[in-house]
Amino acid sequence: MSDLATEIAELWSAGTTLVYVVTAEEDRAVALCRAAADGFGARSAVWTSARGLEGVAPAAREADALVEALMKAPSPILVAALDLHEALRDPSTVRKLRDAIPRMQREGRCLVVVAPRLAVPDGLAAEVAVLRLPLPDDAELSSLLEAVQGALHPPGAPARPLEPEVRHRALVAARGLSESQARRAFTRALRRDPDLGHEGQTIVAGEKKRLLARDLGLELVESAETPDDLGGLPVFKAWMEERALAFDPDASRYGLPPPRGVLLVGVQGCGKSLAAKAAAARLGVPILRLDLPRVLGGGSGAAEERLAQALEAAEALAPVALWVDEIEKGFAGSSPGDGADARAARLLGAFSTWLQERRGPVFVVATANDVSRLPPELLRRGRFDELFFVDLPDPDARREILALHLRRRGRDPEKVDVGAVSDLCGDYSGAELEQVVVGALHRAYAQGREVETGDMRRVAQDLVPLFRTYEEQIKALREWARGRARVAGRTGAVVDLFRRAGG
Repeated sequence: MSDLATEIAELWSAGTTLVYVVTAEEDRAVALCRAAADGFGARSAVWTSARGLEGVAPAAREADALVEALMKAPSPILVAALDLHEALRDPSTVRKLRDAIPRMQREGRCLVVVAPRLAVPDGLAAEVAVLRLPLPDDAELSSLLEAVQGALHPPGAPARPLEPEVRHRALVAARGLSESQARRAFTRALRRDPDLGHEGQTIVAGEKKRLLARDLGLELVESAETPDDLGGLPVFKAWMEERALAFDPDASRYGLPPPRGVLLVGVQGCGKSLAAKAAAARLGVPILRLDLPRVLGGGSGAAEERLAQALEAAEALAPVALWVDEIEKGFAGSSPGDGADARAARLLGAFSTWLQERRGPVFVVATANDVSRLPPELLRRGRFDELFFVDLPDPDARREILALHLRRRGRDPEKVDVGAVSDLCGDYSGAELEQVVVGALHRAYAQGREVETGDMRRVAQDLVPLFRTYEEQIKALREWARGRARVAGRTGAVVDLFRRAGG
């Protein structure tokens, strides 16, 4: 019996008569309910508003009729009710259930509500045990893969077993998918490539990428960035080098927990997103981007359920880096100063609790530009290992960034005066320094020659940096960071910036 079936059985034996299983996988939930009943040698049945109580009272299609049929059926009995949560909006149905609970406890009757989202009415909140159907683990995915392989194989001959390494890669590729999603991915892959070779593995991975993006607002980011591709930010890179060691197997034996994550706040265009990708590369794990505005959009119940599903999928894919870009936009309106509403506060609370209590090795990299909209709950210790402030690059970092972008485009930085160009870019962000290089290449290409220092100087002089438009906001951001966040760049350089800001 699976863990969830065992939990349902234990709750039932302890006198819990109402269980609420949150899942969109009805068939899987029903199978677990039947397994729980079988463990007691009890009867089980399924109710829907279209078919009534199958095998017991087919005419009982209304919720009130379900309760009556449940009380008349021979006990002990467990009934899995699909989509009953819609009928629980009716106070009379809730009342009828509450009146039936004492007798259900005495006679061994259990009602399991199976629904895609949590919607427990206040009148039943104290009586209901809420469970979430977890995503399939490797053992369940392995059984599913065998079942799909057998179903696709010609009858009369056993299916050829997959190589252990091939099977392992297929199961890893399917982690994070529901049972129905994994079945579709395996079916499509095996039809094209029965041995699940490179083509089959690519199909499973591609199907997962598509399904995660469509259903959960999660994007598996294809990134080739490494810490060497990140210009400046030496303090952050040194910190990541240290934290990455805690992902080694010896670290847990030493007593170190896996690193939890980092929050990067700072000026737009200064490398926070690139730092997130570089952090994942240094940890040697894939990076998963969480689209918070998409996940949290829509009605309250739907948003809370989508967030829970997305975070569960992230844990199923662990070890992984979860990148939450511009986190302040996702939870806008959740702080009291923003006129917080109950929905936003619940969503922020659910996310903050997950940050604090998550079990799997999920390294969260969150970025924020507008600290005035950043909920204070996210700044508490325990949510993240560290809070870094990312400012405009200092002179050393500017030279490093310019040289990096030249090398990335096949140019030797030694052939131009990177230092002279850097001196013209005192208030430029990393993104603006990249545009200096790109603009210079455009200029040189139009004139049919190789790029020169003069091209970069001209572009640097013509470009208007963001700092000139948002100088007050950037100065305020620096002031906020003082004493609140650790500096991602050179500490001495930031002191110089504070002096310039005051002058």
